[in-house]
Amino acid sequence: MIALPASVIRIISVILAAVFIPLGALTSGIDKINAPERSETASVNVAGIGAYFRSQGIAYDGENYYFSCKTSLIKTGSDPSKAEIVNLDAIPGLLADDYGIAHIGGISYYDGRIYAGLEDSKVWQHPMIGVYDAQTLEFIEAYELDPELVTRGVPFVAVDPQTGYLCCVNHSKEPDRLCIYDTANAMREVGVLMLSQSVASIQGAEFYDGSLYAATNDETAAIYRIDEDGTVTKVLDRNLVSGSEGEGMTIVNKDGRPCIAAVDMGPLFVNAFIRYFDI
Repeated sequence: MIALPASVIRIISVILAAVFIPLGALTSGIDKINAPERSETASVNVAGIGAYFRSQGIAYDGENYYFSCKTSLIKTGSDPSKAEIVNLDAIPGLLADDYGIAHIGGISYYDGRIYAGLEDSKVWQHPMIGVYDAQTLEFIEAYELDPELVTRGVPFVAVDPQTGYLCCVNHSKEPDRLCIYDTANAMREVGVLMLSQSVASIQGAEFYDGSLYAATNDETAAIYRIDEDGTVTKVLDRNLVSGSEGEGMTIVNKDGRPCIAAVDMGPLFVNAFIRYFDI
């Protein structure tokens, strides 16, 4: 693990903030001028190198935010734009060397740990779940899933806080079921939940009140709700600026109420928005 002290991170953040303030203003302006009408209640724009570190998944533990990018994890406090802990090399060498793991997908917080989808990207032979200590972001362990059941990587994972069960999908492009595993029993396969309709290109998901909310990178970067019986319902369209990419989501407490916090990368990937939507 390559980690930086909090004091160093804060100094770097201040320097980078000064450098990227004009870029942040520019990207915010483009977003406001060119984007179709959207329903977010608030947003945070992170420009420059900070956007890279927020380019995949997002999780929340009730106080702190967590973000993933291709090979790294970061943790912030209540302000998602200010990193406090960084694990620059979150994929252990053993997984990279022996299994070709080269990509971290969506993440989920549960019981003091961060669960992450790990992929041998574009090969799809070793779908894995990585487990990290939420306090330090240090790697703890990994579990390989059945590649015949999870056939095209692990673009996201979500853990149900009521059961401790983790879910992912059987196919990243056109899934027809959720695959369910028991985090308390060495990721034992619990079963599958058939979906009423396919939800393409899910980038991140989180449970709330017994249902799974899933953020996609489809045509409108829509967010869907998947109920306990597999019924799929569209919740909202993010309607991002052309050239943007919808990424992960989580559920947070904001202004005294639960809401969706969803990440998207702006055009050219020079900025990342964390957008908040009412559930």
